[in-house]
Amino acid sequence: MILNRYFLKDIILYTTSVGLIFLLLVVSSRSIQYLEQAALGEVNPAVVGWVIFYRLPEFLQIILPLSFFLSLIITLGKLSADNELGILEQIGFSEKKLIAISFIPASLIASISLILSIWIAPISSNQAELLLKKQSFEDSFNSIQPGKFFKLNNDLLFYMKERTAKGLESVFIKSANSEGSLKNGVILAKRASVAEDKNSLLLEDGSLYLSTNTEEFSKLTFEELEIDMTINPDRDMTSDKVNILKKIANKQWNISLALICIVGVLLAIPIGKVKPRKGRHSKLLPAVLLFIFYLGLLITGRGWVESGSLGEYPGMYLIHLIFIILGLVLLFKKELIKKFK
Repeated sequence: MILNRYFLKDIILYTTSVGLIFLLLVVSSRSIQYLEQAALGEVNPAVVGWVIFYRLPEFLQIILPLSFFLSLIITLGKLSADNELGILEQIGFSEKKLIAISFIPASLIASISLILSIWIAPISSNQAELLLKKQSFEDSFNSIQPGKFFKLNNDLLFYMKERTAKGLESVFIKSANSEGSLKNGVILAKRASVAEDKNSLLLEDGSLYLSTNTEEFSKLTFEELEIDMTINPDRDMTSDKVNILKKIANKQWNISLALICIVGVLLAIPIGKVKPRKGRHSKLLPAVLLFIFYLGLLITGRGWVESGSLGEYPGMYLIHLIFIILGLVLLFKKELIKKFK
């Protein structure tokens, strides 16, 4: 019992330490990205902190499995290098017992990851998206650069020649997509500015060209034209089949983040051992590369399921099966070599 607690204590300690380091790195990286967007006027600076906070469950659902896997590698490397693992094996602490004990924290991390993936992360990510979309039209308008095409609210393609104290001069506006409010029209105006309500675009001295077919245009001139730029709710333009495939892929991805903790035990136990008095962290880099390869295959598999290239069954579970077989081969490598000699 004391040996079990000793082994589990190290795993929990290293999982927490490694997880915090990765979390700080990810949070710092994403903070810099959002602050750069805020400097360009793409994101409201006031919501950056809250966006990062709501993204934490999304970060943790991947950081936790990786941290646990590396904690196993570090713990086994330390015990092997100090010759403690050899002593433990002599008093009955076999490889099978190592696996059985490791499955206890693996099941706990898998459960937490599953809860984060299925319930908490989708809700918090949705809140983060809502905050990012609350950027005012005035912020978007002020970020427009002269001589460059710019998308307003993902609906209008906007271009202007220069910016003055009165507003934007020599303006060109066209729909940015086939379903936009100006899908069959183009607007040319001498000047554009933000209306008093802060959510509308005010155009002065311009013309509206509407096409009835590919050959004819009708022209309407105006002294002032106000366009409502309030962001409409996102329209779901995808087909039912695509939505079904995305739901299947998302479900398998959530389950995969939990399964990767369990399968990671079968991989970490044989990989993490090092020869006595050798570098305790010598297996860390190969372990990281293996985990990245595993996770990369899962991400690729998710894309295949979403596109329909990979069926629901075996789906992403086929990737887990491959790594389970790899883990078992590594675990029983000596026995297999003796059998085939």
